[in-house]
Amino acid sequence: MKITWNELAVDLTGYTSEDLLSEWRWLVPDNFLLRMVSTLGDAFLEDSDGKIYWLDVGSAELQCIAKDTDDFFQLRQQPDNANEWFAPQLIGDLLSSGAVLQVGQCFSYNIPPTLNGKFSLENLQPRDLTAHFRAHGKIQRQVKSLPIGTEIKAVELER
Repeated sequence: MKITWNELAVDLTGYTSEDLLSEWRWLVPDNFLLRMVSTLGDAFLEDSDGKIYWLDVGSAELQCIAKDTDDFFQLRQQPDNANEWFAPQLIGDLLSSGAVLQVGQCFSYNIPPTLNGKFSLENLQPRDLTAHFRAHGKIQRQVKSLPIGTEIKAVELER
């Protein structure tokens, strides 16, 4: 299956930064604006200086990846970066297996990697963008300071 940027990015028409990032403000500064969301539900953000950051929702990591938007668009064309940021092979496998995203959805972890979830077809399902970002933001905030290997018996999503 040929994968294009249409399959690797979600249409953000109608969404604001605050719609999707409100539960991530413990990690993402208020001045960061949403610029792109990958089909795997990771966010690409721009700070007030124009730098581009990657919010890896599954690992709750925020890292600067480009000096500006033009740099980001060039860097994402490099195979190593495209594979790390957008996982085109996994997206192709999901789509080939019959998974379908509706408008306003991304592929979301059933169990995030920080809770020992796997980066696999079986651990991903279509989910509403807002629900994806809110749920994972709440989970990641609760587990962020726990030592690796801590047994987690429950997470609270209502708050």
